[in-house]
Amino acid sequence: MKLQRVRAVALKETRHLLRDPGSLAMMVLMPVMLLFIFGYAIRLDVLEAPIGVFQEATDGVSGELTAHLDASRAFRVSARYDNRRALGDALQAGHIWAGIVIPHDFARELARGDARIQLLLDGVDANTARLLRNYARTMIGEYALRQGAARPPLVLEERVWFNEARESRYAILPGVIALVMAVMGALMTSLTIAREMELGNLVMLCTTPLSRTEFLCGKLAPYLLIGLLDVLVAAFVTTTLFDVPLRGSLLALVSVSTLFLLVVLMQGALISMVAGNQMLASQMAMVSTFLPALLLSGFVFAVQNMPRLLEYITYAVPARYYVTLCKAIFLKGVGPLLLWTEVVALVAVLLLLAIATVRRAARLGLLP
Repeated sequence: MKLQRVRAVALKETRHLLRDPGSLAMMVLMPVMLLFIFGYAIRLDVLEAPIGVFQEATDGVSGELTAHLDASRAFRVSARYDNRRALGDALQAGHIWAGIVIPHDFARELARGDARIQLLLDGVDANTARLLRNYARTMIGEYALRQGAARPPLVLEERVWFNEARESRYAILPGVIALVMAVMGALMTSLTIAREMELGNLVMLCTTPLSRTEFLCGKLAPYLLIGLLDVLVAAFVTTTLFDVPLRGSLLALVSVSTLFLLVVLMQGALISMVAGNQMLASQMAMVSTFLPALLLSGFVFAVQNMPRLLEYITYAVPARYYVTLCKAIFLKGVGPLLLWTEVVALVAVLLLLAIATVRRAARLGLLP
């Protein structure tokens, strides 16, 4: 082996890298981005989990218990309710992660050492529900002992909603559908348009009456149908093979999936036009879809449990809204109308991506 030949090949490869600043920047920024996301997004504890409280009594002892929970780092009493129905509706809509029901005779029963409190948990995320239950047991037990109550000082009656079996797969599998749709949709579209740009086919299409909008719709239509077929297959496998209940309607699932697929397909089209070649387009598609969909969507780690800055960043992640909708339709039986904010957010992202894609095509001179 001669070093002169090795040096010649190394210099040639270095020049190629310098001529492709996009790939070079991806190689340099990838480790930093991974450290940032994994360092801040992955958190196996719970901080300031939003909970709701329904006090049937207005005595000072019940108020002290609520203040004790609110003062902890684990909980944040985000709302107080006047009846059980309002508390249940908030739990179903995802506004709170848990609900505390304090009975009207709590103070008297606590003094006798036979007090009972009901804890309602959102079981969509089984791990988070388990952590909240353990924290609640500890905090309420500490409060009862501090009051000098007799043993057993307090009985915590737990009830898990939407996932009575406390199976983790109930939350994981609907999230996996969102993860697969995000990656496959953006990756397929980014590769097909980048291939057309590399082969110069888009230049030839300028001689036809085809417009940019018609070209994009024609390019996205087959992949949209394939994506919807994948959603139906995934829903069938999830419900039959893994026994995950589909409490909502299949039509609602297909409707929100169609909207989300349009978003990721348009995202892939924009990536391909920015990258200009298949290699960089595939890298950008994976980085911009897989990692955010895995870590910043609420699929694995709760978004509200992330640092404030990272939580703001998640608003730009389309998978965040689809994961919420998918889990709600599967486990809560909630329709898209109840979670209209997520639907509106997806529509807004779709419009922004569509405008950016058409303008990028115009800037590149692709099609009339």
